[in-house]
Amino acid sequence: MRSLQRLLEWAAGLLLCLMVVVGFLQVFGRYTGLLFVPWTEELARLLFVWVVWLGAAAAMTRAGHIRFDFVIDRLPAWLQRSCEVAVHAGTGVFLIVLVWYGYEVAQSQAGASYLTFPLSVKYAYLSGVVGSLLMLFALAGTVWNKWCRFAGGAGGKP
Repeated sequence: MRSLQRLLEWAAGLLLCLMVVVGFLQVFGRYTGLLFVPWTEELARLLFVWVVWLGAAAAMTRAGHIRFDFVIDRLPAWLQRSCEVAVHAGTGVFLIVLVWYGYEVAQSQAGASYLTFPLSVKYAYLSGVVGSLLMLFALAGTVWNKWCRFAGGAGGKP
């Protein structure tokens, strides 16, 4: 899981650096008039979407998403575990729905392309599918680690 986290953080970081370069190129060309690069806005938007989804998956690998646990902390231990199971199950169902319908949307946009460069718009939508799959994988790893810790700490009785 640690290597996946590093890979996702590096990929998102590299895409972010590329997005900054593209954004700088866009601003430089627009305000100086020395350079005409029409594809920079669309490419920056595409890179931004991929950075967000890869970053969200990287955050999922280290449980970095926002949680409101001030109520959960006041519950008995058995109810805390039940709430945690419910949250993980709900998150998993939500991610599966995102993968399913995200793929359908991406396929429906396969024929459309960007105006300024020859790339299908489906790749923007596939970022959500890939990001959701990676988050689902990270969630499964988190649940597995918690299950193993719980089973090991409870004398093998999960």
